[in-house]
Amino acid sequence: MLDAAAELLRCEPAMASAARSLAARAQTLAAGRFTLALFGAFSAGKSSFANALLGEDVLPVSPHPATAAVGRILAPEGAYLHGDALITMKSQQEFWDDIVHSFSVLQLPAPQQQTWISVAANLQAGGLHPSALPHIGFLRAAAAGWPKAEGRLGTVRTVDLQEYRSLVADETQACFIQGTDLYYDCPLTASGIILVDTPGADSLHARHTGVTFGYMKDADAICFVTYYNHAFSKADRGLLAQLGRIKDSFALDKMFFIINASDLASSEEELEEVKAHVAGNLRTGGLTSPRIYALSSLLALEGKTGMDRERYEASRFRTFEDALARFAGGELPQLSLNAARGSIASVRLRAEEWRELAAAEAGRRETGLQELQARKEAAARRLALLAAEERPARDLQREGAELIYHVGQRISFALGRFFQESFHPSLLREDARNLKEIFTACGRELERTLQRELEQELWATTLRLEAAGKRLAGQAALAAAEELSLSGGELELLENGQERWTAPEKLEAHLNPLDWPAYWSRFKSPRHFFEGPGRSELRAEAEPLLKEALTRAAEAEQELLLDFYTVALNTALAMAAGRLHEAMQEREEAMSELLKGGDSAEHWNEIASQLHLLEQSFGELLKNDL
Repeated sequence: MLDAAAELLRCEPAMASAARSLAARAQTLAAGRFTLALFGAFSAGKSSFANALLGEDVLPVSPHPATAAVGRILAPEGAYLHGDALITMKSQQEFWDDIVHSFSVLQLPAPQQQTWISVAANLQAGGLHPSALPHIGFLRAAAAGWPKAEGRLGTVRTVDLQEYRSLVADETQACFIQGTDLYYDCPLTASGIILVDTPGADSLHARHTGVTFGYMKDADAICFVTYYNHAFSKADRGLLAQLGRIKDSFALDKMFFIINASDLASSEEELEEVKAHVAGNLRTGGLTSPRIYALSSLLALEGKTGMDRERYEASRFRTFEDALARFAGGELPQLSLNAARGSIASVRLRAEEWRELAAAEAGRRETGLQELQARKEAAARRLALLAAEERPARDLQREGAELIYHVGQRISFALGRFFQESFHPSLLREDARNLKEIFTACGRELERTLQRELEQELWATTLRLEAAGKRLAGQAALAAAEELSLSGGELELLENGQERWTAPEKLEAHLNPLDWPAYWSRFKSPRHFFEGPGRSELRAEAEPLLKEALTRAAEAEQELLLDFYTVALNTALAMAAGRLHEAMQEREEAMSELLKGGDSAEHWNEIASQLHLLEQSFGELLKNDL
């Protein structure tokens, strides 16, 4: 219907900008693609859940936590046939950055190109902080797979399904892969859904906070998968906290929380207790009204592949799939349809305005044209002022500085919890070897936790800065539009609310490290440290230095962020000025044509009537829930 409206206006010079806007919205609606992103720890059963969604045993169910990459599954298209997989390898620099990072986490000297393989191959896991274990796995796998993978770094190639499964299941090959696209024909992908399996919250790649944030922000729906009898890990809680931070920026609640392997429950009462426990954890993360589905991916897949309806129903999978279908086919399209209906209403009002002018006496039309031309010079000055407006940028800088100040405050308030999690009795035990090294590793893990927390907070702040920038640009543009006698609805149509601002390519907070071995004297014994004053004394000494490091790291990123969004705001103001100038030109041209005896009132009445019919059709679609 938007296509029909755009085509209706295509030959109308007075409606050129409106026609382009409607055509752009029509293209967005027609794309029909829906991205479903899966989040969760590796032990949560994301792969088995994805297989149950696909209805076939496609993905290996035991990927390695240190090496997983972003994997997409989508319908065949173009030259890519069913079963083809596009494998994108890491670049030389990306791979080396991962090596350097893992050496750093393991407190090893900086790696050398000539010797890192022998160092990695001989790493021992004993006496290390648990956070280091995925890095040992990654380095060992990288060392073993290097001879085969070295020549493929930085390349993209197509493989068949069998080789794809082998690549993603083999740790020594998967650790070199940046991402995969599997083209697979099944009911799920045929419906337009693109399934995205993100790296586990507890993976080596969890440090790439921008990748995770991008999928949280841009995916049409999110499934957070947790396993029935597993407690939420620290990494899980971090992901949930990030969802809690950014949920208010979603136009709709697009989050689904999955408790996998519900068939392990011994009774309905036990299952309800587990669901209540999960809901409590979600509320702690700021997710107050979660949609929780307890299901068995194993039973669902067995039911689908074996055509066993009874097993499928017992899996409880249908309840989730029905909810997802309602969201993908109802709630989400309704949002777009409402916007489309509003666009058509704005265009109809403009057509009715031309109809009224066409029906007016020639003298009134001439007076109107003279008034418009008389305002032309003043309008040009006003639009130049809009494009160069300084106040919105000043307001954004002020609001941004306040937002980032509160980021630091929130992390400082949580510092005690992070401290206790990092220096935990389960790690610093009497029977543990290398206690001094583990103590230092606990301090380094605390620093990495604070760094990740700061980065996640800053990514969430980008959404708030974008919203503030759009609001300030919109207010300035609306004030200019009112002075130019353009309606707010017309301005909204010209702006095209589908447009998104870009985000920074990366945000990397760098905290100045503390000299943790210098604090070893505070650790007399595990008992003294945890039951006596040791841990409290350590925290009292280290906390001020950590807060100072956080402040400096936040201030460094603040400058980058505020400069980035100030440029974006100024660009938006310039674009708004350009759109308003175009609208004024269209109005002048239309009135000139009317004065020359151009399109009749009947012509514009016909266009307004057809637009009204299209508007009504959208209303019927919305009323009938599609």
